[in-house]
Amino acid sequence: MDATIVFQKNWEAIHALNEDGTRKYKYIINTGSSRSSKTGSLIQCCDLYGRSQKDKRITAWRDTKKDCKDTVLNDAIRYFKMWGTYKINQTFHITESIFTYNTGSTFEIHGTDDEEKVMGLNKAVAWLNEPYKISRDTFDQIDQRTEDFILIDWNPKKNHWIDDLTKDPRAIVIHSTFKDNPFCPVEQKIKILSYQPVSRCDIVVLKLLTETEAKAYDYSNNPKSFTAKQIKELIRCRENEAKNTANDFNWCVYGLGLKGERPNRIFHWKPISLEDYLKMDVPEYFATDWGTVDPWGIIAGKYYDNCLYLRQLNYLSENQIREKLTPTELIQINSTEDGIVSWMFRKLGITEGSKIICDTNRPLKIAVLRRSGYMAMPALKGAGSIVDGIDLLNNLTQVYYTSDSEDLEYEQENYSRKVDKFGVVEEDPEDLNNHLIDPARYLAQDLVSMGIINRL
Repeated sequence: MDATIVFQKNWEAIHALNEDGTRKYKYIINTGSSRSSKTGSLIQCCDLYGRSQKDKRITAWRDTKKDCKDTVLNDAIRYFKMWGTYKINQTFHITESIFTYNTGSTFEIHGTDDEEKVMGLNKAVAWLNEPYKISRDTFDQIDQRTEDFILIDWNPKKNHWIDDLTKDPRAIVIHSTFKDNPFCPVEQKIKILSYQPVSRCDIVVLKLLTETEAKAYDYSNNPKSFTAKQIKELIRCRENEAKNTANDFNWCVYGLGLKGERPNRIFHWKPISLEDYLKMDVPEYFATDWGTVDPWGIIAGKYYDNCLYLRQLNYLSENQIREKLTPTELIQINSTEDGIVSWMFRKLGITEGSKIICDTNRPLKIAVLRRSGYMAMPALKGAGSIVDGIDLLNNLTQVYYTSDSEDLEYEQENYSRKVDKFGVVEEDPEDLNNHLIDPARYLAQDLVSMGIINRL
C-alpha cells in the first residue's frame, strides 16, 4: 500500500513502548490541515492492526452512526478497493457495518447517538473521527472501555476538550499539513494554496519584509535576492489577494492545520480563577436561557469597576439532566408542581430571594421560579436588543469568565457576526454559540436598567 509519513508516525506511536515494556501512548492525536492524509492513514492503521492482531475490537466513532457510515465507512471501502485489500482476509457485514478479519479482529463503525454502545461496548481501539460534537463525558465513557489506545483526528478550528487531552503524559500529538501528503489531488492542493495571504508568506513570516513592503516588492528584479521558491510563493499570495481568495482564517485552519481566529468574532474575554471570583465581595446576579433539548444556560455574574465577571453554572439541557438523575431524584422532581426548574436552581445553591433574569420565551418557567421564592424577571428584549447588548458588553473595560467555565470560554471564542454571500461581515450575530452569551447579555442589560452600569 502507498503510505505517507503521517501513517508512519502513527504506526510508530501505536507500537512505541516504555522501558518496562508497557504501551507508551494511550492517546494518539492527529491535528492538522485538510488533505494531510490523516483519515487515510488512520484507516490504514486500523486495517493493519486488525490483520496483524488476534481478537481485537477496533471501533470508529462520530457523533452519529449515519454520519460515521457516510464518512469513515465510505472512505474505508474506497481505500480498501484502491489498495486491493477489500475483502482480502476479511468479510464485511453490510447491515452492521463491521469488517471481520481472519485473525478474529473486527473493524466496526459506530455513533455516539447509540448510548448503549457508548456505555457498554468494550474495545481494544477507539478512533474518534473529527469529534467536534462529541462531549467530554461521552469521550470519558469510551476511554474507560478502551484497552489498547485511542486515535483522534481533527482540524483545530476551535477550543475543545482535545486541547486538555494533549497535556496528558500518555498523549502524543502528530501534526501534519497537506504538504505531508504526496497523494493530495492537484485541484484540492490549488484550492488550499489559494487561501494563503501575503502576511503568511515566508518572506513576511521571517520578517525579511513587512506585509506592505511585500505587496509592493519588485519581484522581477528581486533586489534582495530572495530564493526562487520564496518569489514563487510571494507571487501566488499576491495573486490570491488580487482574486480575493486570500483568507487568513482558512489558511491557518485548512492550510497550516492551526487554530485560527474567526475574522467575524465578536468578543475577546479573559479568564479569571474561580478563587478570585469567589473572593470578590460584591453582589452576585443570575441569568438563564432555557433549554429542553438545546443547552440550558445558567450563569452567575458580578460587576466591579466597569468590569463584568461571569461564571457558568449549567450547560446541560433538561433532557441531559434527567438522563443523569437517579430514580429517587426523578420521583422527587416529578412529584412536585414546580418540577425540574426550581429543583435545578436549588441544586446550584442559588438561595431563595435571588434575582434571576430569564429568557422570556418560557413564561410558565418564570412563574415557577417566582412561586418557588425567587425574584425571577423577564429579560429586556425588543427590536435591536441583541446588537445593543453586544455593544454594551464590548464597551465594558473587560469581561472575565472563570477558569471552570469551559462552555462559556468556547462560546465567547466562537460567537460571531453573520457574513453575507459576498463575504461582507454584517452587524447582526449568527444564531449560534449563544446559550451562555444570551444570559450574559440579559444580565448586563439588567444592570444598566438598575443604574449599576452607566452606559456611555
